[in-house]
Amino acid sequence: MIYRILFSIYSINLLQFLFCQFVNSSICQFGASAQRHIVYDDNIASLQVVAGTRWQEFPLISMGESINISFDELSHEYHRYTYTITHLESDFTESTELLASDYISGFQSGLTIDDYEESINTTQNYTHYSLRIPNRQCKLRMSGNYRLDVYDDNDDYASEENTAKPVLSAFFMVCEDAVNVYSGYTTDTDIDVRQSHQQVNVKVDYAGVKSTDPRRQIKGYVIKNYNWDNAVILPQSTGIDQRYLTWEHCRDLIFDGGNEYHKFEILDIHRNSMNVEDKTWDPKEEMWHTYLWPDYRRPSYVYDETPKGAFYIRNSDNIENDVASEYVTVHFTLQTPQPFPYPVYVEGMWATCHDRERYRMAYNADSKTYTVAVPLKYGYYSYQYTMIEDEGNFRIPPTEGSFYETRNKYNVLIYYRGNIDRADRLVGYK
Repeated sequence: MIYRILFSIYSINLLQFLFCQFVNSSICQFGASAQRHIVYDDNIASLQVVAGTRWQEFPLISMGESINISFDELSHEYHRYTYTITHLESDFTESTELLASDYISGFQSGLTIDDYEESINTTQNYTHYSLRIPNRQCKLRMSGNYRLDVYDDNDDYASEENTAKPVLSAFFMVCEDAVNVYSGYTTDTDIDVRQSHQQVNVKVDYAGVKSTDPRRQIKGYVIKNYNWDNAVILPQSTGIDQRYLTWEHCRDLIFDGGNEYHKFEILDIHRNSMNVEDKTWDPKEEMWHTYLWPDYRRPSYVYDETPKGAFYIRNSDNIENDVASEYVTVHFTLQTPQPFPYPVYVEGMWATCHDRERYRMAYNADSKTYTVAVPLKYGYYSYQYTMIEDEGNFRIPPTEGSFYETRNKYNVLIYYRGNIDRADRLVGYK
């Protein structure tokens, strides 16, 4: 009888999930996998791209602020890393009409990363590299999207310009705050009776750019919880006058409410921390394995303060976090009585490997669980589960639920390209 009840509850939630899919089938989602920081080299880990000290937010700065980029190379062998900075259009393709001198003062490529330090008393040896933009070698002169590619000069192909391959690509944005952006969301969506969605409304005061054709020259995105996989291109505005563009009750800007992110913390392998069930030592791998408490179906909204997929590297002493924190293999477990129709992944800002299969979960019919193991550095992590359809769309698994109460963060990016501009400028952010 208990099993029948549980199965019935699961079935109801699955029907709700299928309904949400039908409702959202018309959403114009932006295929933005390139905006996720990407690590191409398996020896590179813990890539962090932080605007100032705002580790929970977008890597977005105003002109004159600093962007901080750091990563670990999993050895004590020195690597001479160089980097190149490229200006990108609003769709994150390269700005082909610009010269490097248009958007950067100093050098644009061949810049070296000179700040590095070896790990201290860790089982996994690594070297921590870091850099800051702007610096003595370069300063940014223009707003917009940017890509920073890091190359390893130790590699034979790195000196051949046509075949050089980066070990990682980091993305960040510079905003000039030329327009005012007003936004908010409501649960009044008029598309369901379960109150599982949220309607985002946007208003842009474009007086600061004096646009002659705002509907053509102004474009933008709405991104849910800093996750570009959920990005939606702003459709045709529902209203326009001599000063404002508005998007109200726009179907394309209706999002699944979802549920709050999960979280855990590993500060010391010898003491269990938040959401850690157990730990073991693997002598063959010479690696600690940490097992999180299993995540179960959430039939209702779970209030929690989480940083929406962000992570923060630290240890129990909170001293020399970047070089004294250990690497462990973290085991994620999601319980569900039946497998889902699409592949399931664990997701967060820390999931930067170019091969998403590293984060794909495998279903075990005997234990009725999805599991995956991911090597991570000591620290605080938030994460969510997601499904990827055959078409590449991201969906919320039915175990997570979708609720109007969820405290999501919606980010609005507004770009502008004037009649004499040769690239898209990022002119507003909310």
